[in-house]
Amino acid sequence: MATQTYDVVVVGSGAAGLLAAVRAADLGASVAILEKEAAYGGTSAMSGGGIWVPNNRDISNAGVADSVEDAFAYMRHVIPKNQISDETIHTYITTAPEMIEYLESIGIKYAPVPGYADYYPGAPGWKSGGRTMDCMSFDSRLLGQEFENLRDTQPQNKVFGLTNMRISEVAVIQAQAKNWQWLASKIMLGYFSDIGGRIKGRRDRRLTMGGALVGSLRHQSIKRNIPLRLKTRVREFLGDQNKINGVIAEDADGNKISIAANKAVVLASGGFEHNEKLRQQHLPEPTCEKWSAGAPGNTGDMIAACENVDAAFGLMHEAWWAPTVRWGERTNVLFFEKGKPNLMIVNKDGRRFMNESITYNSYGECIYGSKDTSAPQFPAFVVFDSNYRKKFPFGELLQSSVMPDWMRPSAFGPDGLLTKANSLEELARKLGVDENGLGETANRMKRFSETGVDEDFNRGGDEHDRMYGDPSVEPNPCLGPIEKPPFYGTQLYPGDIGTKGGMIIDNDARVQGKSGDPITNLYAVGNCTASIMGDKYPGAGCTLGPALTMAYRAASHLMANGDAR
Repeated sequence: MATQTYDVVVVGSGAAGLLAAVRAADLGASVAILEKEAAYGGTSAMSGGGIWVPNNRDISNAGVADSVEDAFAYMRHVIPKNQISDETIHTYITTAPEMIEYLESIGIKYAPVPGYADYYPGAPGWKSGGRTMDCMSFDSRLLGQEFENLRDTQPQNKVFGLTNMRISEVAVIQAQAKNWQWLASKIMLGYFSDIGGRIKGRRDRRLTMGGALVGSLRHQSIKRNIPLRLKTRVREFLGDQNKINGVIAEDADGNKISIAANKAVVLASGGFEHNEKLRQQHLPEPTCEKWSAGAPGNTGDMIAACENVDAAFGLMHEAWWAPTVRWGERTNVLFFEKGKPNLMIVNKDGRRFMNESITYNSYGECIYGSKDTSAPQFPAFVVFDSNYRKKFPFGELLQSSVMPDWMRPSAFGPDGLLTKANSLEELARKLGVDENGLGETANRMKRFSETGVDEDFNRGGDEHDRMYGDPSVEPNPCLGPIEKPPFYGTQLYPGDIGTKGGMIIDNDARVQGKSGDPITNLYAVGNCTASIMGDKYPGAGCTLGPALTMAYRAASHLMANGDAR
């Protein structure tokens, strides 16, 4: 088995892996990127691409003033002290803006999003917007044939399942804010006017969100002649717990490849959300990999490899929780839908058990009942009426004012996204929910929508909730009666957009051994690590933000220090 040699070997081709590779190359390293899937980009390419960067240089453009002190006060209040140290929080606050400036220096532009509020209103240092940053669109033609290998984004993030949108565009369209129809039409016009793209196929060549970030980083890696090897699976390391010297990989034909790393191996391989055995072993029950919206290749390969070199692990019981629904074999995440009026979430007794508008990460706690309830609220169900169906998209199903039920018959029935009924009683029977409980809950919701006060869970009681509501609805944009037939419902799952437990890293992304010392030449970033956000989600972009920031620090550290430790 011949050995190939590079300074740095990166395992995984999501945004963090690509950034680590590009940064290391800029600092003088020879780099190779290994990806076990046939497509590159991982969960990053499927994501919104947002990055949470407190005190970023351009935050004033969003009408917000920020500071290191405010950012620390907010993060320290939100993230438990027994999980993440003050030093780590300070490291993130000071390095994330530097990382963004590096991205901009290599041509990858981000802009703060006005009105995209942090997820914990009322916390000291909270901001109403600007910390979440949106990636500018990217012309995929710059990738050449590599565009074909880029993992595509989720259908629900596209207009009519066709055209890509930036976060700022989604925010306008989902809120049906002023001129939203004009904006949607403009996006569609741009798509259909790309004659060359339409000749090639349906896929939009204007990349946005995570596709723009990954596409831009892959473009930069191509410019630096960094090879990205697809269908190349890493299972073990060269070396031992004292020092990592490279990796042993398998190609698509099962042939073993030895790849030495003079300076470091950087793991950016994603979480274990699609490994049913690891889910059953570590995550709360019930659990199922089909409920996850993470990239299908995230099966925790590097967790097993790191166990063999005595790495330390943390937060293995946690995920980036998100409410999901199923349409056949497809999983849709409910990011915006859950905050709209004329919708509620109930348990099998037909009773609400949570504020539907809270941050999606908090759904795991609410459904599993780790703190707020005495038992898991599972199964859970989403219920809404025709007023909701007419006005708002649900997953990848467009609102009926644009796409009536008869246009998508596959959306309804046993293998569809939704169950449909002419009365709440009928819907309850079809879903397996208590009829009386559901009826009483609907009556209670009607009263709340009239007074504007959710007496049970204070839904719509803060700026975060109202950000996802309908501004045309008064007195509370998040509350509306469920009263107009036909009615719709579906089972809601405690899904995720990735796990957030894995190898424990220090503030330079070095993997820590069980001894408490770093494992020489081994770094890890992203969802294969124990998140530096702990079990919380301070704001949109708190998955990619830490992943990219630690990737930037890892590349800088390994090139400055090599194996001299």
